[in-house]
Amino acid sequence: MELYLSLTSVQKEELKTGFNHLLQNYSVRTKNSLSAISIEEFILDFLCFSDDKLLKIKNFGKISLNEGIEFKHRLKRKIQKLSSIPKEQLEKERKLNKYGISNNEFCISFYEKHDHFPMFWILEQHLKHDKTRDIEILIDLFPIFQNKPQHTLEEVADKQRITRERVRQIRNDVFYKTFEITDDIIDYKNKSILLKYVQLLQNKNDWAYILDVIGEAEIVSPISYEIQEKLKKEECLFSVEFVLQIIAYIFRDEFAIYGGFDVNNRDKSWKSIYLIRKTLTKIFDFEKMKEEFNNKLVDNTTDYLIDLENYIANTQSWKQFDFDKINEITKVVKDLLLHEFGLYSEDIDGNLIKIPANKERNLLDVVYEILQTKGEPMHLDEIFVEFKRIMPEHKYTQENNMDRLRPYLQRHDDITFRKRSSIYILKEWRHIRSGTIRDVILEFLLANDLPQTVETITEYVLQHFPETNQKNIHSTMFSGKNFVQFKDGLFGLVSKEYSLKYEAIERESQRKSFEQRLTDLEKFIVENEHFPFSSSEDKEEESLCRWWCRIVSGKQTVNETQQKEVERIKRSYTDYDVDKNAYEWNLNYNKFKMFILENRRVPSARGDEKFLYGWLRRAKNDFLNYRLSEEQRKKYIELAKLI
Repeated sequence: MELYLSLTSVQKEELKTGFNHLLQNYSVRTKNSLSAISIEEFILDFLCFSDDKLLKIKNFGKISLNEGIEFKHRLKRKIQKLSSIPKEQLEKERKLNKYGISNNEFCISFYEKHDHFPMFWILEQHLKHDKTRDIEILIDLFPIFQNKPQHTLEEVADKQRITRERVRQIRNDVFYKTFEITDDIIDYKNKSILLKYVQLLQNKNDWAYILDVIGEAEIVSPISYEIQEKLKKEECLFSVEFVLQIIAYIFRDEFAIYGGFDVNNRDKSWKSIYLIRKTLTKIFDFEKMKEEFNNKLVDNTTDYLIDLENYIANTQSWKQFDFDKINEITKVVKDLLLHEFGLYSEDIDGNLIKIPANKERNLLDVVYEILQTKGEPMHLDEIFVEFKRIMPEHKYTQENNMDRLRPYLQRHDDITFRKRSSIYILKEWRHIRSGTIRDVILEFLLANDLPQTVETITEYVLQHFPETNQKNIHSTMFSGKNFVQFKDGLFGLVSKEYSLKYEAIERESQRKSFEQRLTDLEKFIVENEHFPFSSSEDKEEESLCRWWCRIVSGKQTVNETQQKEVERIKRSYTDYDVDKNAYEWNLNYNKFKMFILENRRVPSARGDEKFLYGWLRRAKNDFLNYRLSEEQRKKYIELAKLI
């Protein structure tokens, strides 16, 4: 007993492991009885006493006595052996066994030379020899190894013979339960194969040598010479990006990660991955700083210099201003500007940063200037010809995609349309009528208390649209829901009341043509910034949604010309929501983000802020359970960083 009490904590931990291993050599009855008590209880109450005392163990029985006696003798020898092994050697052997690399010559030699194990090499061996589908998917989709090509979800789906969505779900689940930086309590359930990776990363002491490699650096980037050299020494083929992800995972209390691995790889806001000390990220918003410089570069028209230290001292990116940290923040920002924007110092002291003029002009300004220079209405075809001449290197020019300009023309505050045949004008041109023929008819009938003849209406419309004719005007009123027809060829408005002497003509409701429907659809998208929803309270919106669904699903036949228009709508408005839930989620996201930016706090669970508070809780729950789309997950992560 005294020998046991003299053991170190490391030796006792090894003895506990040996205790459990010894039990595996005996019958189920013996094993269950002895494993029901702790090793310390067994040693203190039974090991040094008579063998008969074993019978006092619950459910032990005489049948197990011989096995119990043998177990006692083997455990005594185990204690004697452990007490004679030096602590350092025992610790090394315990870790080698723990990491599944016992008797590995490279590890033993590395440990003896560097006084620590090559932890990245050990992790690499586990990943390289893990043939489970989940880990294979993770390796195929993330840049974990140097010079290993990344694959798309579709390619991995073909390889694994499962659906793309299933690949995405597995990737998200495995990453969340292995290398994603989160403080959430994770339920592994049947994913014991993943638990070994988490256990490998739990002991900070085994990884502490990495902090010595980083030294006092406030920021670590993928070009870190120290990290690259350490990987060479460990003979490890991990990418530096993955190594930084691991460091941020293990030492999350010391470093914040920017541009790290994410299950959402589209439109990453950071070009590279960085680790920045949390002592700095707690007082300074580097995300906001990056956005500020991005805006400077986009909006800048002439080259100029800024004093970076002076800029840092006065920027709104401070969360908590600390005069003593200005120099450290400046050094980090200088590194970020170099790697993210290619901006570098222009002076010996390194504080003057050149902000170059943006050579690519704002697209909205370009389309406005094209119309202003022309001085008269232009068809979209004409506008695009000028656009290609002015911006030959622009991606829309390279794609030769005229329809990509249409949304910009329709969103511009100073541009409007004339008719609906892709003719655009400037709102400042008061002498040119904007809008549609229908708008002019409505204007005329609203100004007259009595129904009007087609001839009178046509005379007024031709003043604004001389290129039309009476037949087109009559067709517009006859098919429009705003108009009512009376006897004697008179027309009025449904919204107005007329004398009873005017007898309305009942007409059968006519189905709108494809072209009319498409015009209504495009007008709806531009005005509402989303496609029509099926669950809308507006019957017209529901009807438009049903029609569009029939078109895109192929249930309604269209000719070749009409199909081209369908494809144009899809291309032009590809960024607009087609699902009501997604649209409302984005609306609430924008409201929540605006609240955070304006109030610099999370909404209260009471009062007017209760709804936003509840939305955040639902969004977090959906995020953790992978119920958000990839785009929504990205937005939630951005929001979490603000909080």
